[in-house]
Amino acid sequence: MIALLVNSPVQADIDLNGFGSLFAGRVTEGNEFLADYPKTGIYDNDWSFTPDSTLGIQLSTYFTDEFSFIAQIVANSASDSTIDVDWLYLNYHVSPELSVQLGRKRLPLYYYSDYFDVGYAYYWIRPPADLYTWQITNYNGISLLYEKNLGDWDGSINLYYGNEESDDNQLLGLLFGVPVDESWNDMVGIVGDIANDWLDLRLSYMEGLVNRDINGVNVIKDIKQQFLGLSINLSLADLQVLSEFNNYRRPDNNIYIDTYMMSLGYQIGDFTPHITYSAFEQDINTAGNDENHHTTTIGVRWDFYTNMALKVQYDKVIDEGVIVPIKGDSSSITLGLDFVF
Repeated sequence: MIALLVNSPVQADIDLNGFGSLFAGRVTEGNEFLADYPKTGIYDNDWSFTPDSTLGIQLSTYFTDEFSFIAQIVANSASDSTIDVDWLYLNYHVSPELSVQLGRKRLPLYYYSDYFDVGYAYYWIRPPADLYTWQITNYNGISLLYEKNLGDWDGSINLYYGNEESDDNQLLGLLFGVPVDESWNDMVGIVGDIANDWLDLRLSYMEGLVNRDINGVNVIKDIKQQFLGLSINLSLADLQVLSEFNNYRRPDNNIYIDTYMMSLGYQIGDFTPHITYSAFEQDINTAGNDENHHTTTIGVRWDFYTNMALKVQYDKVIDEGVIVPIKGDSSSITLGLDFVF
């Protein structure tokens, strides 16, 4: 692709960046810990680099001041796929404040959705797993992004529409024990964000239709789903206060889920110790689902060198699901390196 762009009669500027994570961990109490839900990264009692290790490349090609092409590919050792394409879209700046994107993007449900795989961007080894549990993480479609500076505040509104199909979905296959095909269709969403030097507020809403085949049998057909998310993050000198609250609803299937997290991080020179509490709560419903788990996380990040950070993290999971337990109670330790280049 790069060779084609360089040899094209249209002169293009190319920016190439990368990121990676190299982590090892193991369960110290219990049997297994599902650290990465979308890619089913699982730690057990043996040391492993597989669940959290990642390598990604970002490519930006600017044809003119108005047109650009953006791509991001990620190789995650926990994924069955060799390479995942997170971004692959054409961007057109209608004006300095308004742009249109057409193609494949990350589904922006959560605060950290866009850079979930870029571990260097946050102090955890991974965003809290109790929140980032969904089986669909991308969409193919169109989005409008409006960005505006309002004095000391930077604001943005993102509208999007798209679809995504996932054959033999990794997470659902793990949970059901048989092949599961899932599609999210006619997704319509809006994300609003406003931030200044010390406060960042983000509101996300999405609705669409779910279709699911389990072992070749259709069990969900065009069922409406809704997602609502709120993030409130504070940066007070060396103290970071992070929070996120999400609600998922599929009323026709009697599914109502709340997830949330609260996190504190304090920077001391090159070190950032942190503590986080997160939870996934679903009451038992007519289908018998009662998924319910929460995690306490303690860790530290050390920015020991330019564009590199060493991290160590302890996660304690309490799994209260009776009919739908997710790997049971566990304690685990993970340590390693995040970097960008």
